Amino acid sequence: MSTVNGRQADIAGVCIAGVGAEIPSTVITTAEVEERAGIRERFGFEAGWLERVTGVRERRWARPEVQPSELATLAGRKALEDAGVDPLEIDTLVFTGITRDCLEPATANLVAEALGTRNARVFDLINACNSLIDGVDVADALIRSGKARRVLLATGERASLSINWQARTVEEMLGSVAALVVGDGGGALVVEASDDPRRGFRAREFRSDATQWRHAIGGRFRPSTQACEVCGSVLDRHFTCDGRSLFAAALSLLAPVMQAVMERTGWTYDELDVVFCHQPTKRFIDNGIALLGPAAKAAAKLWIIADRFGNMSTCSLPLALAEAQDAGALVPGAKVLVLAPSSGVSAAAVTMVW
Repeated sequence: MSTVNGRQADIAGVCIAGVGAEIPSTVITTAEVEERAGIRERFGFEAGWLERVTGVRERRWARPEVQPSELATLAGRKALEDAGVDPLEIDTLVFTGITRDCLEPATANLVAEALGTRNARVFDLINACNSLIDGVDVADALIRSGKARRVLLATGERASLSINWQARTVEEMLGSVAALVVGDGGGALVVEASDDPRRGFRAREFRSDATQWRHAIGGRFRPSTQACEVCGSVLDRHFTCDGRSLFAAALSLLAPVMQAVMERTGWTYDELDVVFCHQPTKRFIDNGIALLGPAAKAAAKLWIIADRFGNMSTCSLPLALAEAQDAGALVPGAKVLVLAPSSGVSAAAVTMVW
């Protein structure tokens, strides 16, 4: 028994009631990115090298004037429609994007105004690419504790703005490869209390190793003595990453997280209907799943989007969920495993019955 806004409410569980994704129409191929970054002309790599090492052939970028809140709003409308929920029925709205319209106020305010969720408490939540899956856990906690009955998680990403196009050395270019595969977009989930005990979240596991944060850094503030000589900015928006180190650190957490959540749920990998995972690159999925021992059985049921959309950061999970639902692969009663590795490093695993 939980209390929502002073009223008693019987809650059998918590589930995802609606999903939405907003994908910009502009398709950018990896060949175009290679040419603009000068990978062949400036650094001597053969044509097609970037696609071969990442498995990403294209991604979507938003128009220059589009803000993260706009992408989140468009995805939010779709999620509300999918759930059959009026904006005024949302108790809490959480913006979970890495990129945001401004440092203050919370970008959630802009999304809430645009959607008309006037009754909602709003705030931002950020934890690199795992912001949205952490938002799911927060939404679940708010609902189970009686502080909300229905939560909208919305994210919008303009990660294409973080690319360093002017790398001066091969080493600097290699540190920018992770940024060369990013995509823009929006995603949203409606999380709500369920009266059906057969639906909803079953188990979850979240772990972090904060000693590994140096492997990937974006949007770092520099000392004022190192401000840009041209514009005076102390914010370095470029994203840099040691891909090999991040890969190893993320997998070292992901494997035990998967095992723990599956054991707690009482499912075998053969019982799963569909698996979703945040996908930094297609090669991360191809190479990483094979190293997960018995969990590698989940690979055949993984919904792949990285080859077509690149690294969608916090949008990758709602995009994959929405795509699978539209394709008929995600249906009521489906047994689902959601995985999320992230810089920091963090790892998450959630089981649910759709």
